[in-house]
Amino acid sequence: MDPSSENAAEEADKFGLERMLFFSDAVFAIAITLLVLDLKPAEVMAGDAVRWGVLVSKVTGFGLSFFVIGQYWMAHHGLFAGAKACDGRLLGVNLAFLAAVAFVPFSTSIIIEAPPARGPVLLYMGSMVALGLLMVTLARTARRPQLLKSGESAGETARLVIRSAGPALVFLLALAIAFFDGRAALWSLLLLIPMGPLASRIGNAVARRRDAAHA
Repeated sequence: MDPSSENAAEEADKFGLERMLFFSDAVFAIAITLLVLDLKPAEVMAGDAVRWGVLVSKVTGFGLSFFVIGQYWMAHHGLFAGAKACDGRLLGVNLAFLAAVAFVPFSTSIIIEAPPARGPVLLYMGSMVALGLLMVTLARTARRPQLLKSGESAGETARLVIRSAGPALVFLLALAIAFFDGRAALWSLLLLIPMGPLASRIGNAVARRRDAAHA
């Protein structure tokens, strides 16, 4: 191949990837910003008194969804650190994932406004399960060899996929619990805190074994 043509193709791939990442960052930023809209002062005040129950509910919902979106933004950022290009398949999966991200403020507003009953909690957990599974699909799609920079390993791919799967497993468990007890399902989301380090540890161990096997 002519060097100039090869350079032009590489620049086109880089430009396409950068456009996708800029758009993705914008969706994440807007979704996080929309979470704040449920924190309306008029709804938490009764004259000069603060309605603490309402305030705690709203801030908890905001904090939880902010944490989840923030974690997925960091995972998304790390996922594409080793990428050099994107294709139509990756663009499609990324759009589906971003649609799930954009839906989070709506499902959060439902869970904030409604009591922790079965229906609202199932809606929230279902949307989070979809988000988690789409993140795993995105990780597998983005880490195809033809889209990666030279030097990227199969072990690193396994590590990123496992880390992406951690939150999805917690939300699947919470979804199952929500069929029986909405409040318990919400409490089970505390497992997201230890799941991050645990998934990282498992992912690192699997990555070392896979890289050693291919050495």
